[in-house]
Amino acid sequence: MKTGMCAAALAACLAACGGGGGSAGTGDTPLTPPVSSNGNLDAYVGTWASACASHAVDTAVIARAAGSSNALTIAVTTTYYANTACTGDVIATQVWSAPTTATYVGTVASTIMPGSVSASIDKVTAQQPQRSVTLTGTFVSRKIVDGQPNWCIDYAGGSVCVPDRIYAAEPAPFDGLAIVGGELVEVKSNGVNYDAVERFTKR
Repeated sequence: MKTGMCAAALAACLAACGGGGGSAGTGDTPLTPPVSSNGNLDAYVGTWASACASHAVDTAVIARAAGSSNALTIAVTTTYYANTACTGDVIATQVWSAPTTATYVGTVASTIMPGSVSASIDKVTAQQPQRSVTLTGTFVSRKIVDGQPNWCIDYAGGSVCVPDRIYAAEPAPFDGLAIVGGELVEVKSNGVNYDAVERFTKR
């Protein structure tokens, strides 16, 4: 789960997961304050895979955070394939050194855009820690790009690079989780309702 979770060319592929956000509701109807419980966090525990996005599939492993009754850890691995449809050989694997932590803060009934899909959304404060990234695979090389070391994946038509550096702690790009039609959806408040950030199916 993608990665307030990088090179502009990879922004659509990296999902590494996080976020903040304002209150969310449906239209101009005021929301009832979020319930104060621990939500249904067990529904998110497991291994989830995103749809293919230009050679890449994100796999999110979600677990209950140790020592906490209201938090999850989300570890995202990105697998790169030879073909844009995510078929053929696996040519690279990207791993972050530490997972995102999502702490439950309440549940609201709202809608997810696009499509105005009604959903029960577990609001979270999602934070990515200071972390590094590693890419491995036969098509991975290290290059200097604009004076900065990068991990680069060499495709037949070119290459895509990810800076090899220490990434500062920051909010992740989502502030809510929902299960909709069997899918896990990471969402971000837009002040009125929620926008879908990334969708996953359970493995």
